[in-house]
Formats: sequence, structure tokens, C-alpha cells
Amino acid sequence: MRTVIANREDFFPRSSCPITLRAIQSGMAKSHEGDLTDIRHTHDFAELIIITHGGGTHWIDGEVYEVSAGDVFLIQGNTEHYFTRRHQLEMYNIMFDDLYLGDYLQNLRALPGFNAFFLFEPTYRKRHKFQSRLHLDAASLFPLISQLRQMAEECRREKLGFDLILLAKVLEIFVMISREYERSPHPMVRSLFRLGQIITKLENDYAQEWTISRIAKSASLSPSTLLPVFKEATGVSPIEYLLRVRLARAAEHLAHSSQSISDIAHECGFTDSNYFSRQFRRHYNLSPREYRKLQQ
Repeated sequence: MRTVIANREDFFPRSSCPITLRAIQSGMAKSHEGDLTDIRHTHDFAELIIITHGGGTHWIDGEVYEVSAGDVFLIQGNTEHYFTRRHQLEMYNIMFDDLYLGDYLQNLRALPGFNAFFLFEPTYRKRHKFQSRLHLDAASLFPLISQLRQMAEECRREKLGFDLILLAKVLEIFVMISREYERSPHPMVRSLFRLGQIITKLENDYAQEWTISRIAKSASLSPSTLLPVFKEATGVSPIEYLLRVRLARAAEHLAHSSQSISDIAHECGFTDSNYFSRQFRRHYNLSPREYRKLQQ
């Protein structure tokens, strides 16, 4: 079967932030122009799927998974997927550009549940045979549906400022989902939660002296187990991730404080200010001093 590449213009309104929502109703042949629900396709944006009624069979990168009402899962960008079967299926799809949401997602990484669900569950999906997905009971699903209906109404009306409301709603939904995922007692979810806690610790305690051994120990994993899993989910090693967090925090200090560069380096976990300057230039293509001048 040929894989179709989704056209962004069929999903995101022009001249607004790349966030939108589509509702799929039972018996509806097409929900919108460009609807590829039943056609194998891929796209360069992410898609959060919330099943609200019925069920079906979802094909994701060569694996087949049964889904039903209450299931919530993320399709990351550049993932091939489609429904091979639908049975009275009703769902909401939130499409979003994670590059656009970069700063907001960075803040959400203070939540272990966010990291576990949005980063590690897709990585472990095949190995866990979809058992680490989020499944909401009716009581937990109802307030989420309320938020989704409000988003759908904003998308329908497109009144001035609707894109800002979509942004606020989607961030609220991400927090709701993260909290629900944290509460899951499933052993596979708990293992992902421990991985999620690693990112939270690196985000919050970046100035501490971290080593691979200490990071792995905090998740009850061996370094050899942690390294490939972490890199697959984030694209970098834990130490490189920590370095990026430290540099991002240093950039914030340079832009918004009058502290000396050496004090900022030390406060952000760099014991050698020369090493800090080299790494800062490598990452931002500017020296710390040049970066500060540009922000003034």
C-alpha cells in the first residue's frame, strides 16, 4: 500500500498557530478536506488521538493495535499510521507542531507524566505491545471531552483570537493527560514514569553534578539499558540533554539578569567558565557576551 504524505494546508488554518482539532464521528465518511483516517499516511506534525466511543484497529509503523473508548495515545511526527477497521468509532484528533510549541513543551517536561506519555510511551509502544497506553475511565474521560468540544467550537467559528484559545486549551489538556498517566498503576506505565522522572530531575536540578551512573541509578536502570532508550526518545544522550538544559537556562540568565558570565556559568552547573563559553558558542553560534548584547 502506498503511503500518502499529509498536506499541512488541509489541517492548519493559514496565518495562525499550527494547532487544530478534528472530530471523527461514527458513520462519517470524511470529517474534513484531506481526511486520511482510513488511508496509510504520514505527516511532519504530531497527533494526539482520544477515542471517545466504539473502537477499531490502528496500524502504526507496521504494528496493529486494537483501540477502544478511553484510549489516548500520541502519534509522533513522521510516523506512518491509519485505521484498518472502525466499529462505531468516534474520536478527537489534536494536531500540533511540536517545534512551534517548543518552549511550552520544555516547561511541561517538569511533569514526569508528560515525559513518560509524550516521549517514552511511543518509544516503548512496540515492545510493550501497546499495554502502556493511557486508558481513561468514563469519569476521567468526561472532563477531557468537555475541553475537546470547546476546542471544536473554536475551530468551527474561527473568531479572532481562536488560535490563542486553542493554544491554552491544548496545554491544559496536555497537563490533564500527564496527571492521569502519572496515576496509572500499570507496571509498564510505572517503568516509563521512572524514565520520565529522569528528565524532570535534569530540568529542575540541572546545576547538580550528574553522571551517567547517577542518572541511571535514579531510574533503577543500568547505564547500558538507559542510554539507547533515552537517546531513542529524545534524540540525544542524557549528558547531552543535561548540557542543553544548562545552556538554555544560562541563555535566560544572560538575557534577563545582570550577573557576570562566570557567575551564570557556575549557577547553571558549569565549573569551568571557559568550557561554558565554548559550549555556548557551539550551541548558539555566539559567545555568551555577544548573545547578551543581542538581547539588550
